[in-house]
Amino acid sequence: MTNLTENVQSPTPGELVTMFQLDTSSIGGPIQSFCAAAQNNLGVTFNGVYYTPTDVSYSGFEMSGSGGLPTPKIKVSNSNGIFQAMLNTFGDLVGCTLTRIRTFAQYLDGAAEADPTALFGPDIFLVERKSSENPIFIEWELSSSLDNQGAMIPKRMVIRDTCTWRYRVWNMTTGAFDYTKAQCPYTGAIMTAQDAASTDPTQDGCGRMVSSCKLRFGATGDLPYGGFAGVARFQ
Repeated sequence: MTNLTENVQSPTPGELVTMFQLDTSSIGGPIQSFCAAAQNNLGVTFNGVYYTPTDVSYSGFEMSGSGGLPTPKIKVSNSNGIFQAMLNTFGDLVGCTLTRIRTFAQYLDGAAEADPTALFGPDIFLVERKSSENPIFIEWELSSSLDNQGAMIPKRMVIRDTCTWRYRVWNMTTGAFDYTKAQCPYTGAIMTAQDAASTDPTQDGCGRMVSSCKLRFGATGDLPYGGFAGVARFQ
């Protein structure tokens, strides 16, 4: 097994590779895996996961000398439209999980010393808020997954007009829908996020409204709607 401590202390430890996974499955979205484009314009594969090359900058991930929990920021390029599409579909991604994984290039899949256990982390953070969005970049502020300050009970927010159940995801590798983390029980025909019929499984999604639920499960009877349609606004 690789001894990372010995490697770090050696004169030539190798190229440090930083990878990220933005997991939006808690709100029905995908898991987006990416790495810094400057490290490898072809992306990298580690422990069987491919990380797409992305222009990304980040700060504040390390623990401070005072012992306080880190409150990092991460900024990703908005040029390829991937993250913009996620925002357009699932909102600001508040509460979603961002995981940072670091290793050296010689331990990546396919390398002579490939070792999926040779890593620093994983360091897990939660998206606190989207601090900036423009055509060039998107920036989020994060908090440590150990930081429960400001946590509310009940944990689940009461939202009237949006279903928050996780929807099925099309797996390009297996060529089938993945229901592993799905909370919505829909297993029917392909429907897009605009609630239109489709034959393209990669476009499958849900409009997340009561009307979307009726379209899939019928207009009568109980619906597995993950929102709180009966909630009213008051002052």
